[in-house]
Amino acid sequence: QNAKVVTAFRFKERGEYMEALENIEPATTHEKTADQEKTWRYRGEIFLGLAQGEFEIDKVEALEKARESFVKAMELDQKDRYKNENLAFLNQVRIEALNAGVDAFSAEQFENARDYFMVGGETATQLGIFDTLAFYNSALAAEQAGDYEKALQLYRKVSETEYLEGKLYLYMANVHTRMEDDEGYIKTLQEGRKAYPNDADLIIYELNYYLQKGQFEEAESNLKLALEKEPDNEQLYFSLGVVYDNLGKTEEAIKSYEDAIEVNSEYFDAYYNLGALYFNKGVELNNKANEIQDNKKYEAARKEAREVFEQSKPYLEKAHQLDGEDGGPIASLTQLYALLNETENYTKMKEKLDALRGGE
Repeated sequence: QNAKVVTAFRFKERGEYMEALENIEPATTHEKTADQEKTWRYRGEIFLGLAQGEFEIDKVEALEKARESFVKAMELDQKDRYKNENLAFLNQVRIEALNAGVDAFSAEQFENARDYFMVGGETATQLGIFDTLAFYNSALAAEQAGDYEKALQLYRKVSETEYLEGKLYLYMANVHTRMEDDEGYIKTLQEGRKAYPNDADLIIYELNYYLQKGQFEEAESNLKLALEKEPDNEQLYFSLGVVYDNLGKTEEAIKSYEDAIEVNSEYFDAYYNLGALYFNKGVELNNKANEIQDNKKYEAARKEAREVFEQSKPYLEKAHQLDGEDGGPIASLTQLYALLNETENYTKMKEKLDALRGGE
């Protein structure tokens, strides 16, 4: 068996790695050579050479076996005679694995990229280094490969280093989305919020989840918190208006839409929603008026409804001015002008509405 170790070494030195492998493998299990440091160091060099050359082998497996071999060699080298050599070889394994990972990711070979980066990260650990980027890249590759459980495991591992801070929780949440796991999605965002309470993106993502699920009270709380961080964000004011609208808090909704307009005087959505809010309120009052039998009370109720319709008018007209092609303001204004008996305006807007519908 010692002869096989020597023969393997000679083949290795000549670059004949397959022949070297045939000789070194039996030596790793024989009682006379299995506990020799050089057996495992040579084995590591052979697998490293196979990984670096043009051989029909599993390169990931070769690098992993090279890593395992050098680690085993160091364990057997109790007097650290070859410590520097083994450490240098381990670093070669690390570099080779990371470079191969980059190439595989660029070629969209994501499963291979995942495994290469894993070998690179684990080898770095053997060198006393936590290679955050290697594990992060492995997580990205795992996600692209559809290996979502592994991606989550790796993102979680990286999150412990506080790398990318709150953004990493967004990545984990998005993996849960790919898995169609709503519970995991919101739990991850909440966990991220706890770790990074001032992260605006986490606040917004959690907010959007609540809005999509119709959980408006939770959304209200999130929006108020978000506005503390971004008091000049018109989108947040607008979203808060939508939330209040859905909660039936009309006055609060009006104030929020007005705040959005104050920040951005050209904000179409805020003008349109504010106009629609008044318009719908006017329709509700008008319908109630039609149920009144007493003429005097009826006229008073109709007057109140008209006043609300008048409040709707400037906002809907501004929305139409900002976007003359949007059908929402056109349809609303057509009805509004009819209710206000503004015949000329009604005729013009009705023509636009007919043209719009004719083009659909």
